[in-house]
Amino acid sequence: MAAPAAASAPRRQWRYTWEALTHLPLLRLYLFPRPAFSSSFPSDLRADLRLQGSLLHLSFSLPGDGATIALRVPVPRVLIDPSAPFECRAAAAGDHLELLLALVLPVDHPVVAAAFPPPAGAELPAPLALRDDLKGLSTGDVHLYCRNCSSRLTKQPLRKIMEMPSVDWEDVADNWFGGCCTSFGGAGEKLVSQFISAYGRLEGTSLLDATAITVETDYLEANLMFQVACSPLGRDFVDMKKAIFDVSDENDHTAGKIKLKNSEEQAKIIATHAQPPTILEEGPSVSSSETIGVSQTNQPVTSQIETDTDVYFEKELDLLLGDLGHCCCVNGSNGKVEDSPSQISLRNRQNMLEIKRDYKLTKTISLGSSFVIKASNLLNDFEWVELFCGRCSSPLGSYPSQSSLVPADGRVRLFKCYTSTEIPVTGSHDVFRGHTLERVFVNLLLEVAEDEISFRTVVRDLKTKRPMLQLVLLSSKAWLSSGWCYENDTNGSHGTTDLQPSVKLLYSDYRNASEADLRTVEEWASKYRAEELYMMRRQIDELTECLGSAMDNFPVSCSSLEGLLLSSLRR
Repeated sequence: MAAPAAASAPRRQWRYTWEALTHLPLLRLYLFPRPAFSSSFPSDLRADLRLQGSLLHLSFSLPGDGATIALRVPVPRVLIDPSAPFECRAAAAGDHLELLLALVLPVDHPVVAAAFPPPAGAELPAPLALRDDLKGLSTGDVHLYCRNCSSRLTKQPLRKIMEMPSVDWEDVADNWFGGCCTSFGGAGEKLVSQFISAYGRLEGTSLLDATAITVETDYLEANLMFQVACSPLGRDFVDMKKAIFDVSDENDHTAGKIKLKNSEEQAKIIATHAQPPTILEEGPSVSSSETIGVSQTNQPVTSQIETDTDVYFEKELDLLLGDLGHCCCVNGSNGKVEDSPSQISLRNRQNMLEIKRDYKLTKTISLGSSFVIKASNLLNDFEWVELFCGRCSSPLGSYPSQSSLVPADGRVRLFKCYTSTEIPVTGSHDVFRGHTLERVFVNLLLEVAEDEISFRTVVRDLKTKRPMLQLVLLSSKAWLSSGWCYENDTNGSHGTTDLQPSVKLLYSDYRNASEADLRTVEEWASKYRAEELYMMRRQIDELTECLGSAMDNFPVSCSSLEGLLLSSLRR
């Protein structure tokens, strides 16, 4: 190698990406320049692996000018077999170099982790496990903070945090015990009833799932309370209904109608619960008439509440009664069909009404969050409203609403990827420090792929239901590491590189697609029975940006397959 020629050569930037697949003892290197060469790569490649310095030295001459290029690529800390020959070649497409190294053990083997412990002060990314989050949050009082600006989101600490019930709890009961008319005597229905009793009223309890923490509005700071200004009507939802209405079993049992109290008592209760929210910080005041959308005279209030009640509550109260009132085993009668509702005992009728009263609240709790919703859990009569930080306006989460901006269950969902539990945010004591948008999404994507045995997914807009992203999962257990090196950088610091657990996938962006393209992806989804996931538009945009950024880690010739782009996401 001629030193003067090397010293006078331009310092072009090269991108390198190391790739390994779980259970395969191979390590692959993609190496390509930025900008790309206009001519093909040479064939006189020379590679020298220096394990002591964790470096790979490559040299070659460009066709035409005869200049020699030298590259030093950092090698990840894995157990490479030095006795095995390695292959270094220019790819057939002519836009990148490839190198294959043999490994003694796969990269995820426990021996590899023991041989290369993390440096002092460094922390390896831990798998996202709900039990670890619950353990970290059980150590004491917990406050929540905006990850973007570090402002506090809770005015009082969260003292009781428990796991969010599964959104599939009804299906689990049916699948385990069978339908309600089986020989089990309605065991599934009894389990559902017990579930509602256990989770229907959870005052003072925050619920944690894989993507978010669900917090009652009473615990939020004033600047967040202003966004859900109607929350006084949403808090203590069941108690308010009980105070305003008599859920009577004396008349009209089958229809489940609710009897209004007299207008004088009702107006008094409404005046108590419809007081304007107290705003401690900046923001316009909201009058009681603006809050509930009626005038302050008793008669219009009563009339409006009667109308709203018929529209809002009749559907939810009739829902379960319509199912249970005609169910042969609602009373655990071992399959005996009741002749008429009049033969149901008073105690069982009261239990049925109690189940009805709590059913809608429990359903909204078990909705989970809007971060990702499976098609089977999509309820069209709920709208998800975004929640933003009162200081920096960055997204924080969402809450379910029905026919208004009121949280349907008096709770908001704060996404873990936007929230921290300690100051400084993402510090060593922050329970949510490892939760990024891409990691949370990937964990849910792998869960769906495993449950549904489907590697094709369409991500749809939660509001419009239009397809936004087309995904094909290629490898769920890949390890990747990318970085930059410079030509002829013989004396500079080469840095280090570590493999990170990732998934490889193909994707296509349909956010601004034409109607013809949308029909194409709909046909593709139908043909391959692709799984459908629903997300809010803001999170879809962030996810697409992550995919587009990671696509640059691969050469152009490897980045397209049947119209889809190759990319990766951290898991």
